[in-house]
Amino acid sequence: MKKNSGHYSVGMIAAVLIGLSAVCPFASIQAAPLATQDHIANPSPPYEASSLVSPAEPTNQNQAEKQEQTEAAPVSPYLSPDNSSASPPAQEQGVPTDVKRVSSDTVQSLSAQPPFAQWKDAELSYHPLGPGTHSWLVQVNRGGEYIGYLIIGADHNGAYQLNEYGNGPGGPYSMNLLRQSLKSLTETELSSIDKLQITPMYEEPLLAYWRVRSSTGSEVCIDAFTGDPLPAEVANGSWKNKLHSSTNSSSSALSLKAGAQAITLSAEPFDPYDDLSWLLPQQKLSIHNVNQFTNTLNESSRIVFSATSINFAFGGPLAINGYQSWNPSPDLSHPIMYAATCRTGLSRFVPLDRLLSGGEFYRIHP
Repeated sequence: MKKNSGHYSVGMIAAVLIGLSAVCPFASIQAAPLATQDHIANPSPPYEASSLVSPAEPTNQNQAEKQEQTEAAPVSPYLSPDNSSASPPAQEQGVPTDVKRVSSDTVQSLSAQPPFAQWKDAELSYHPLGPGTHSWLVQVNRGGEYIGYLIIGADHNGAYQLNEYGNGPGGPYSMNLLRQSLKSLTETELSSIDKLQITPMYEEPLLAYWRVRSSTGSEVCIDAFTGDPLPAEVANGSWKNKLHSSTNSSSSALSLKAGAQAITLSAEPFDPYDDLSWLLPQQKLSIHNVNQFTNTLNESSRIVFSATSINFAFGGPLAINGYQSWNPSPDLSHPIMYAATCRTGLSRFVPLDRLLSGGEFYRIHP
């Protein structure tokens, strides 16, 4: 490798990510030998640095086995020159008891429903999402294969709740996706002499992203589902001024031990960009509560959620083709409902109340 003013290019940093697992989004970032490790800035506490692994081919079988185990161990995606020989941190270390409880209860309940049957007795791995966000990515794995995810977050009272969940491939925070995005940003937003600090973030209502900060002062945010760069307003936080006041204060996400009901699907998965007729003003729907939502799906099997200028905060526009209800306790007037949307094989379920308060719904005629 050639040096550039004592640093390594972003393209080189992207190149050292080649060995990352597509299944485990927090697999150890592969670094070049110690001479290159200064390119990624130290993480801010309390996050633990990932172990550093040389991308060179192992020289014997024991080294090969050790490298394979390290790559498969999900850890926080940071590099630190002070931790070049450390082992990956234990997945259970530092995980709040309530996060484990909510995760275990959720997986147990979902596994009783046919689409989630393979979640029964699955292995769970926990990964913190960003400083100050109090959120956790929980990967659901079976036999080393990624099969789904949960995102658990703390509400405004500090109680942990189920922010969203998904079944199938294509979940958020794929390190393969991050690697591809960094390559595409090399000649645009990021300087070739930057040192990078990469942090997985999650903010209400449904914004999952990577925050990439450079030593030269630039900051880029990358959508954790699509790998697309997000608007500059995500980095400076100004987008939050566009949220409806009730969106951030929603408390309808699951925080209690609950029973998942059968999934109701109104249509096959679809892409909202395949038919843009929903953008016409007359296609706008009047949906403001659970009953209106379910009644509309019975009449118009395909509907689209859009939050206009802040669609990125919801991963939208979202093609809505069903829902799943949860009955947390008999004292609630109605069950908690998660809207179903599907994209590239991933079935994603998000709290309906956050959509009701955050944007509008539109009809797509069959």
